[in-house]
Amino acid sequence: MDANAYVGEAIAGLVYLIVGVRLFRLSRRTRQLPETLIAASFLLWTLSYALWDIPYLSVGEEDLVDPVYSYGSLVALGSGNVVFCFFIRAVFRPGDRWAGWLVAAIALSLFAGLAGTAWIGDWEGIRPLANPWYWLELFGSFAPSCWMCAEGIAHYRKTRRQLKLALCDPMACNRFLLWGIAGALWAILEGIVTASDLVYAYTGQWSEALGFAIGLFEIVPIALTWLIFFPPPAYRRWVARGAPSRAEGSPPAR
Repeated sequence: MDANAYVGEAIAGLVYLIVGVRLFRLSRRTRQLPETLIAASFLLWTLSYALWDIPYLSVGEEDLVDPVYSYGSLVALGSGNVVFCFFIRAVFRPGDRWAGWLVAAIALSLFAGLAGTAWIGDWEGIRPLANPWYWLELFGSFAPSCWMCAEGIAHYRKTRRQLKLALCDPMACNRFLLWGIAGALWAILEGIVTASDLVYAYTGQWSEALGFAIGLFEIVPIALTWLIFFPPPAYRRWVARGAPSRAEGSPPAR
């Protein structure tokens, strides 16, 4: 992988760690399932980045890194994605049976893809042309982001209508929008990573531009997650100023 991508991922991993620890502390206070699940997701993603980047940054060359670290990183990433799916279901679809089946399908595709990737020896998971299991794993990584995007935008549109009638808290409405944007950015990130792997497969060289984009699209969704769970007072005031007043949102008198 391009050195820019490794540096960007190292920074992203550090930020994931900071946010994950903060979310873990929040979950210890609230004792609520969603906070516990999202904290576990972030800490598993942190482990994935650590296993992928620290060995490379230590030795400086991919060929010198033991494959156990690369594959361990893929397993940690996949596990974090599965836990993230449980988070989405707990927040948005706790009573819907289809959501449980979707989580099961995503988990099956992820771990089947990981098992197949190990079977053919693609320990880094970067050979899309020679590894058919790559695409099964990709579905398991891409689907949670798309699901989060769809749920966030759908719930934002619903609460936006309620907000106009002063029936919804402005911050709750804004959180749905942020989740939708974060999901979209994570989905775009998966597409960029896939494009980077394909470029390498065809040319034998990593794209510096795609490596830079990977680092960028890894940082922004984390910042949005921070705003969702730990919005600073200035941000709260900004959201409140943009919300319709109760008088504006009330239905006209008859």
